[in-house]
Amino acid sequence: MSPIPVTLVTGFLGSGKTTLLNHLLTNGGSRRFAVIENEYGDVGIDGALVDPPSGVLFELNDGCVCCSVRQDLIEVFEQLLERLDEVDHIILETTGLAEPEPVMRLFDIPAIRSAFVLDGVVTVVDAGHLEESLADVSACTEQIAYADVLLLNKIDRVTKPALDAVEARLRSLNPLASIQRTQMAQADVEGVLDLGGRPDDERVPRASSHDHGHDHGHGHGHHHDEAIQSVVVEASGEVDVAALDRWLGHITMSREAPILRMKGILAIPGDPRRFVFHGVRRVVDVRPDRPWEQESRFSRIVFIGRGLDHTALQEGFSSCLSAPASGH
Repeated sequence: MSPIPVTLVTGFLGSGKTTLLNHLLTNGGSRRFAVIENEYGDVGIDGALVDPPSGVLFELNDGCVCCSVRQDLIEVFEQLLERLDEVDHIILETTGLAEPEPVMRLFDIPAIRSAFVLDGVVTVVDAGHLEESLADVSACTEQIAYADVLLLNKIDRVTKPALDAVEARLRSLNPLASIQRTQMAQADVEGVLDLGGRPDDERVPRASSHDHGHDHGHGHGHHHDEAIQSVVVEASGEVDVAALDRWLGHITMSREAPILRMKGILAIPGDPRRFVFHGVRRVVDVRPDRPWEQESRFSRIVFIGRGLDHTALQEGFSSCLSAPASGH
């Protein structure tokens, strides 16, 4: 039996997560949902607003999924293990203050990983209050950085130029995510629930459109060490897998500049296929993709993290090439 997909819905307080949840439950077709709600404080108010038509509702109160409730969350998944034949899809909605990464780490636990798969992380963003949220709480930036889909919600409340600026800001924080613009969180359901574990490789952005990643964001560029930003490194030619493995291991252990996510396309000596890899913190997943055919072979990695040094990352990546090839 294939694992049951789990969609993690996150987003800052008041962005529209519960509205999205009800939209998905109403328009999810024949899927039988289980909903796991995590509301901060001991009043399960959101649970009262959510109406799973044929599903199962679990509420985790009094604490954040990412810390005290983690054990409770494991227990909910254990309960769900006994009801796998009743459920087609699970939606896990975190409180607006939660960072997604500790929840994502649940899927490293063998018992959970054998029965459930994290289909994707969907982050709801209030178009009118992005900068205040980013300034207030670091979790907001992490929610954006880890997203596979960003829902730019409440677009009816801001002007078109403001909306374009917010979208550009989201792209600078996370060039890997797809962006949907929504009112009342009326998202494209398939584009939220059918991510297949990871989006396809074609969206790994090119360095040329980014110049140097550390100039993004507030414009404090390199001085603002804690700012999350994206950096793209690229090289023509093929990578030495062992060297790349050592280098990635080294930089992901670094405490100075934490890397939250990586995504790349790799050309590997002697293999006709492109390889796509995704990394969340220190967990890296590599899989073969379509053949290169007539294309010239290259390798490219996007890093999302704090205080990243574009020049050092490009030099490190270039040192992992298997044959003498110049950077681009």
